[in-house]
Amino acid sequence: MDSMQDPEAPKKAPWLINRNYRFLFAGQVISLFGDQVSTYTIILWIVTIIAAGRSWAPLAISAVLISSILPNLCIGFFAGVFVDRWNPRLTMMRADLLRAVLALLLVCCTGILPLPAFLHSPMVQISLICALTFLSSASAQFFNPAYMSLIASIIPAEDLPRAAGLGQTMQAFATILGPLLAAPLFFSFGVTWALLIDALSFIVSFGTIAAIHISYMLPTSSEPNNFWREFKEGFHFSFSNLTIRTLIVTSFIATLGAGAFDALYVFFLTGNLHTSASFSGVIATSLGIGTILGAFIATKSTRFFKIEYLFSFSLAGIGVSLLIISRLTVFPVAIFFFLLFGLFLASLRVASSPLLLGETPQNMIGRVVAVLGPTSTIASLVAAMLSGFLASVLLVHLHWNVLGTIFGPIDTIFVGVSILFLIAAFYAYRMLQKRIAPTVATTQVQDPVEAVIEDEVYAYIQEQEDV
Repeated sequence: MDSMQDPEAPKKAPWLINRNYRFLFAGQVISLFGDQVSTYTIILWIVTIIAAGRSWAPLAISAVLISSILPNLCIGFFAGVFVDRWNPRLTMMRADLLRAVLALLLVCCTGILPLPAFLHSPMVQISLICALTFLSSASAQFFNPAYMSLIASIIPAEDLPRAAGLGQTMQAFATILGPLLAAPLFFSFGVTWALLIDALSFIVSFGTIAAIHISYMLPTSSEPNNFWREFKEGFHFSFSNLTIRTLIVTSFIATLGAGAFDALYVFFLTGNLHTSASFSGVIATSLGIGTILGAFIATKSTRFFKIEYLFSFSLAGIGVSLLIISRLTVFPVAIFFFLLFGLFLASLRVASSPLLLGETPQNMIGRVVAVLGPTSTIASLVAAMLSGFLASVLLVHLHWNVLGTIFGPIDTIFVGVSILFLIAAFYAYRMLQKRIAPTVATTQVQDPVEAVIEDEVYAYIQEQEDV
């Protein structure tokens, strides 16, 4: 009958892959949204209440931001050793529980509970915010590698690009919606309720991770645990494996370029595109929309292109987009290319995760991710300092006229960054070609060998028949 379904027909894969990933995805969407709301709420809290009208308000904001970055550099490299020893699901649950407690302690600093008078001093409040931010970020250094390890455990290899695309999409939505809602929540309901959302988001994340069903076998070794030996093993694997080394090098270059872009694009907006800095939100939105589109397109394209080619192509696309942006002087046209920039950036991230997880043994994922994370943070810090020095000191008076084309300080830096991305694309293409080549070479060598074996077997059978 026509209405009967063919039992052999392939079933369409669920949008969120499987039951375990659905729980993980839901929890992380809420958690990421809570993080974004919390970040902007703390900034508004300091600027409008704690340090209102104080000259040291920018310094207080910087202190909080540094407190969130320091754990990545101090703890991030070492956290992976412990993550690889522990059950990733339980590690994530413990990290979420700790961050929920820290977020609730931050809520207590808002005056919701009667506290000693000295705790309401602006300097004490800033110190408490910095300390709690540091501890929350320290917990994240264990959560993030464990998240990647759990992804590798619950998602089949062929669905990893789709999971990466969905992850990029939820991050883009959180980045767009979080800041938009933080200010209305803060001014309508106060700092207490805005920060409570962050605490509740960690509790929800804890619950969704607890609902994941997975049997995870802890790695066993005949040798006793030795921190420094395991730490060195992680570093050695990360830099000796061709694919992982390529990811680390290109990630450093890409983060260096993206960091310079983040630090200077507002000045490019006013100086080169001749538009008010108030339109920076439009640029951020176009980047966010580009990220969502890029995640969707990249996920679909993995059906037709090897993930290695997608990675290299994305780096080249970022470089070309930024090169074009550097020469633009019209704001509406620039919006399109900013969107394109975000599209290729998302495509790059979609390709990165499957490459990393496909090459890294399960018992090494934590240590490899722990190398990539701090390396990217170092690149961001270098980019912020170097781009500021170049734009404010070294190139501040730059005004070149090359064949009628004017080069100023900001657009010249953007040209340099675009060249960095193109170099990274060429490097990635050459290195990842070596990853593809062995498969092709093996196929070419095996056929003649199999033919010889078949001839030998045939000759042996003939001899037996003659006997």
